[in-house]
Amino acid sequence: MEENYKLEKEYTIPYDTFRDAYRDYQKIYVFPKSRIKTVLFAIAALAVMMIGSMMFVDADEKIKYIFYLFFVIFCVLSFRSWHTPNKMRANLVQSVQALGEPVYKIGIGGGFIDISTVSDDTSNDIETDEPAEDEPLPEKTRLTVNNDFQLYEYDSYFLIVPDTSMLYILPKKGFSESELTIIRDVKKQ
Repeated sequence: MEENYKLEKEYTIPYDTFRDAYRDYQKIYVFPKSRIKTVLFAIAALAVMMIGSMMFVDADEKIKYIFYLFFVIFCVLSFRSWHTPNKMRANLVQSVQALGEPVYKIGIGGGFIDISTVSDDTSNDIETDEPAEDEPLPEKTRLTVNNDFQLYEYDSYFLIVPDTSMLYILPKKGFSESELTIIRDVKKQ
C-alpha cells in the first residue's frame, strides 16, 4: 500500500542528540513529579524528626527506634525519588549508545506520522565467514496527530511525544528548511 506522504526521509540519531533529547523529555514529563515526591518525602522526614525529638525526652527505646526508622525510610525515599530518573537516563543512554546509529525513516502525511527502522548499524559488527542471521526489522509505527500528540522543537532536534509515555527524536541535521516547515506544521493539520 503506497502512502501519500508530504515528507519522507531517512535519518540517524547521534548519541549526543539522544542524550540531550531524553533529558529535555525528562524535564517536561519526569522531573516535575520526581521533585514533588522528593520534597514531600523530605518534609515527612523533617516532620518525623521534629515530632520524634519532642517525644524523645520521655519516650522509651522502642518509640525512639520507631521514629528513627521512619526518619531513615523517608530520607531513603526522598533520595530514591531524586536519583531514579537520573539513573534511568544514564542506563537508557548507555543502551542506546551500544546500538550504534541505526537508520530510521519518517513519513509525514495528513494527520499522521510513520516512523520505521530501515537498517541496523553495522559499523560495529565483526567480519566473519558465517552468514549473519537476518532478524526482521520492527514494523513501522504510525503516530496519529490528536489532542495528546505534542511536538517540541529545540535547536538541533524535535521531540515527538504521541503520549506522555512515548518519545521519538527527530534530529534536524540533514533536513532542508522546507522539510523542517512540514514537520513544524504537523500539529496544525
